[in-house]
Amino acid sequence: MPTLSTTTTTDSLSLAPDTVATTATDSSVLVPKAHRAQYLGGFPEHSGNDSTIVHINQMPVIEIPTDGNARTHNSSPLHDTGSMIMFLTSCLFLITSYRLGHVYISNLMHNMFSIKGKDDLYSDHTMSDTRIIIALIVNTCLMEGMLLFFGLSWFYPSTALALQNSVLLHVFMLVVAAALFITLQIFLYRLLGFTFGDDKLTELWVGGFLASQATLGLLLFPIVVIALVFPSTIKLMLTISIILYILARIVFIWKGFRIFFNNLSSSIYFILYLCAVEIVPPLLALAGTVYMCSML
Repeated sequence: MPTLSTTTTTDSLSLAPDTVATTATDSSVLVPKAHRAQYLGGFPEHSGNDSTIVHINQMPVIEIPTDGNARTHNSSPLHDTGSMIMFLTSCLFLITSYRLGHVYISNLMHNMFSIKGKDDLYSDHTMSDTRIIIALIVNTCLMEGMLLFFGLSWFYPSTALALQNSVLLHVFMLVVAAALFITLQIFLYRLLGFTFGDDKLTELWVGGFLASQATLGLLLFPIVVIALVFPSTIKLMLTISIILYILARIVFIWKGFRIFFNNLSSSIYFILYLCAVEIVPPLLALAGTVYMCSML
């Protein structure tokens, strides 16, 4: 019986780099060689597409806070229930007072600009007039309080966190501060009118101040609504609010000038009045408001 012989030549068979030929007693068998490990010292700095591989100790670390509980984030009075209740209550009070006091609202422009008073308008206010005046001034205080909240958050970023953590408290305190400032101004104007004028001129002057503040509150109402609904417009709304406030003060100052300016010597008193009543008190009130909010 003939014997089969098997021969292996390197010229006829090319071995893969990772395989070796092992000669057995009766046949030649290709045994795969174990893959040699590479990069024993770690991946090289440049690999493949020349991208740098960042080591794990060089990657940014995320800091996880370990203390404190989660708190509700109130970014504005719109997200605070108490502040919105105040806002809606003021609107309801103003709406219910309008039917009885619409005559006073129709005379706002006359009260702001005219220096010819009418006895039935300035001497004997009815209960309806008093109610609508209170409603309008309360509305003004609320609008100014909310705008002060936005203004402090925008112009004093250091107070933003404290304001957002207790929205209702700060809005309430700012509204109260605005009400106190208006009340002190009315008292001061009556004192100056009693000192330098008579009762009729004083009523004209104070009536002009109340009318200017009431009109300011009505003009600020849509601005506050826009700032609440569209936070991206807060800077623009604050700018418009400041312009409206300055215009309201100019109208009132001009009416006071027309009432009390009699001769050239009165200009000295008028300049002193501007510095002592119309410039310094608002600046002091603003500084006190910022300090109060920083302490809360």
